[in-house]
Amino acid sequence: MITGLEIKGFKGFEHISIPQLTRITLVGGKNNVGKTSLLEAVFLFFDRINPQMITNQFARRGVSVLPLEPDAMWAPIFHDYEMKKEISISVTSVNSTETMSIKFNPNYTPSLVRAKTTGQGGQHLQIRTDQKPTPSYALDITYKINGKKATSHLLMGIEGLGLHVDYMKTEKAQAVFIASRSLMNPNEDAERFGKLDIVGKQDEVIKFLRIIEPNLKALSSVTMGNISMIHGDIGMNRKIPVSYMGEGVSKLLSIILAIANAKDGIVLIDEFENGLHYSVMEKIWEGIGSAAREFNCQVIATTHSYECLEAAYNGLSDDLKADFTYLRLDRIDDETKPKIFDFDMLKVAIDTNSEVR
Repeated sequence: MITGLEIKGFKGFEHISIPQLTRITLVGGKNNVGKTSLLEAVFLFFDRINPQMITNQFARRGVSVLPLEPDAMWAPIFHDYEMKKEISISVTSVNSTETMSIKFNPNYTPSLVRAKTTGQGGQHLQIRTDQKPTPSYALDITYKINGKKATSHLLMGIEGLGLHVDYMKTEKAQAVFIASRSLMNPNEDAERFGKLDIVGKQDEVIKFLRIIEPNLKALSSVTMGNISMIHGDIGMNRKIPVSYMGEGVSKLLSIILAIANAKDGIVLIDEFENGLHYSVMEKIWEGIGSAAREFNCQVIATTHSYECLEAAYNGLSDDLKADFTYLRLDRIDDETKPKIFDFDMLKVAIDTNSEVR
């Protein structure tokens, strides 16, 4: 679990240090203060072997077409679009601090690899090439943890994007990003449900959904054409799509499936309250808190909503209130500053109707 975070040179953050993150962290603040960027920085840290690690950020923000040029595709992730500077994302957990650094390399040339094999009589046969590799643009990515280093290179050339891995430790915690623009993706939900159903964990998902829909008896994935949707049995003469049961059930299902598939990992939720009526938020937070504890998963979510804060305050169980943090981001003199509220501080703010969004 992430207990601290430091970001340098990423998007709107010249430098921000967050010393406290807990199992449930809610992030607030005014528009354009960096709430989504904070989630993107955390996800980028975990999405380390994906050639689309940068372009996916644009897709989640609704950008579907980009020129294959560094200024268009990569410059926006650097603070003030300064690609000569370095991005640094440091993540602290209970036992270690790991740092990811990103540098723009305008003339990356992959090294030639010479392979040796054993021929007749035990002689070594050397296979080599005299063809010069083609230089390309690259983002040089380095991870450092406990004195060890892992490196990779995100490439941009005439053939598109690629990833050249020198050495990379891949067994990092699972991370899932739920974007505000695509919260309910039926195919993604069906795939995640299928992974749980195969290992007999369907009932664990149903248990949490019953917080909102107590008549739910069973779930199943149904494919029609190219679309797979989860259907539920609520005592009618047929199963119906979960989306027909209401926005609250659909959203809770998406979040619970993400949490269950990110066991021992982290789920990032952008604009938590989108599409939700305030009356169901408290029960959804009750379900999220219970699922996060059961699957040992960390949840970091952003919000603009006072009702969402109040719902989290009321919906989380007493044993999770000590593991809850509200993080407010403020822009002061062109610098983003964090202010941390524990549960008791948030209680005082809510009871006195203080503005903390």
